[in-house]
Amino acid sequence: MSQMIHDDEDFPAEDEFLDAEAAQSGPIIAFDDLIFACTNLCDLLEIENEALANHDPDTVKILTENKLALAKLYEQAVQPLIVTPELAETLEPEQRDELVAVGTRLKELMGINEIRLRAEMEAYQRVMDILADAAKKQATNVTTYGRAGTFDHASGVGGSLSFNKSL
Repeated sequence: MSQMIHDDEDFPAEDEFLDAEAAQSGPIIAFDDLIFACTNLCDLLEIENEALANHDPDTVKILTENKLALAKLYEQAVQPLIVTPELAETLEPEQRDELVAVGTRLKELMGINEIRLRAEMEAYQRVMDILADAAKKQATNVTTYGRAGTFDHASGVGGSLSFNKSL
């Protein structure tokens, strides 16, 4: 008498075949993720660079969360290529060309972004240094009570000043 199989536990799932196949072939380039991350980072950097040029810190702040998420996706997608550079040879020529083009664009925009971020931070630091120096130089007249309960016109110096060091 033949025995019938009634449940799927007796057969390996299709996912198990795919996982075994992937494990044998080694690391895989997540090409679509890499192109997505690079393209969207480029678009975001163009907006951020424009905001930096226009001294618009609110826009830069709004973009930060997306920039971090895209940078993390990029890092994860490019990791196999860093570990095993030979994987680039598995890409089709059109894919390599596309990746080189978007990578070149990203590198250029990152360079511009770095220059503008540094300039913006240096400008803020200069303003704060000027304010701190002015506050130090400013003499404040302070009237206090002396020991005998009379007014003592000692001149106080300086005042306190605090500022936020973040961009």
